[in-house]
Amino acid sequence: MLAGRAVTEVMKFLYPTGMATSSPKGTVVIATLEGDVHDLGKNIFRVVLIGNGYRVVDCGKDCSLHKLIEVTEREQPLAIGVSGLITPIIPLVRQVKDHLARRNLDQVLVIAGGAALKQSTAGKLNVDFVAESTFDGLHYLEEITGGRK
Repeated sequence: MLAGRAVTEVMKFLYPTGMATSSPKGTVVIATLEGDVHDLGKNIFRVVLIGNGYRVVDCGKDCSLHKLIEVTEREQPLAIGVSGLITPIIPLVRQVKDHLARRNLDQVLVIAGGAALKQSTAGKLNVDFVAESTFDGLHYLEEITGGRK
């Protein structure tokens, strides 16, 4: 955990929040949902996305579903990435797409990842894709969007 925190501080320095890329491929909103305060995986996904040309809006850890949907409505992203280390957030993950549909945001992809979520399937979580790793999530996004430039 200590090494993870050290890496997180280095990532904050290398990729400050709000850092713009020179040729953005699109926007991705990421969050660790309410009840889960573990954010190392989310932070790694953030850095990988930024490094591959995506603009990332990070809602942080312990993020309410309401905040996630509000930010998504404002930002109009290609996708949402939700991370979860603990199983109690699974019911919230299952609600994301339903909340998006109520706001006419059905086109926004939902990618789930993290120890608790990758033990399930996309169908059971009601998401578009469950990533086994950060790069698995990136490859899915690149495949679906055609690696826009």
